[in-house]
Amino acid sequence: METSFKSILLPINGSLQSKIAQEMTLYLSKLFDSQVTVMHVVSNEPLSLPGRVYLPTENYAPISNATGQFPRALSLPKTREYPYSEEVVKEVIDEYNTKEQSLLDEAVAFFAQEGITAKRKLVEVKDIAENVISESEIGKYDLIIMDNGGSEEKDDLSLGKVSAKVSSSAKIPIMIVRNKREINKVLVPVDGSAKDEKALLNAKMIGNATGAKIVLLHVQEKSPLKLKPEIKAVGLQILNHASELLEGLQFEQRLISGDPADAILQASNQEDIDFIIMNSGKPEGLRAHLLGSVSHRVLHKATVPIMLVK
Repeated sequence: METSFKSILLPINGSLQSKIAQEMTLYLSKLFDSQVTVMHVVSNEPLSLPGRVYLPTENYAPISNATGQFPRALSLPKTREYPYSEEVVKEVIDEYNTKEQSLLDEAVAFFAQEGITAKRKLVEVKDIAENVISESEIGKYDLIIMDNGGSEEKDDLSLGKVSAKVSSSAKIPIMIVRNKREINKVLVPVDGSAKDEKALLNAKMIGNATGAKIVLLHVQEKSPLKLKPEIKAVGLQILNHASELLEGLQFEQRLISGDPADAILQASNQEDIDFIIMNSGKPEGLRAHLLGSVSHRVLHKATVPIMLVK
């Protein structure tokens, strides 16, 4: 199975994290001679909402204890909706489009300064995530790179709604970028599934291009029963099989027990990892329903860039 990053889709939004994702895209596009498409998707939903005016309400006299009379029945304030005038809508749209085109111009110029010719795409839709997913399929890209989509807070590494939806539904590998860093040490969790091979091939490609060391990690979930030697042997077999696909690279093996997601996150911190590559996995059974898939939890809590391989 061959893989490559010849065509990269980079959704941008002008945020600080988006610019960091832009820098990561430049880093990889230089390594792999990739074609980059910079895509800015904006929601047109606010312009479709009508204006709303609250009409004045009548004043009601209070209950009179002397007469025992009650006021007239209360009613909610009446509203009147009206559409924005065509002139106002056009003015807003023109100003909006100028601003968004300027954002794309800056991104394209950023790549041009480094000798990378980037395509541009400005799309106005209601659902930003759905459009990114659709474009990733129609355009036959190899990789999506995007920011985590958190708030503008400096240390906010949480996963926003758009990034979460694209990560969950995209059919091609996606890299969620947090913080700026080069790739010198890569963590690849393996679970023995068929999807491991795709993650390992991507890791091998990045390792060959960057000279990064690969840390293979297999986590055996804790059991109320004492861990038998034969169970440990299975874990070592999984790691050894993964190692065969990394021939020629620097790599190390780690076999530990514990909660898989927690163990991956802990290893990422303790091993000074720059980048995580893992298969996306799928939640299965009641336990997964309660805890969520391992990749989902790692994606939401990781503090370094992470690539999910589909």
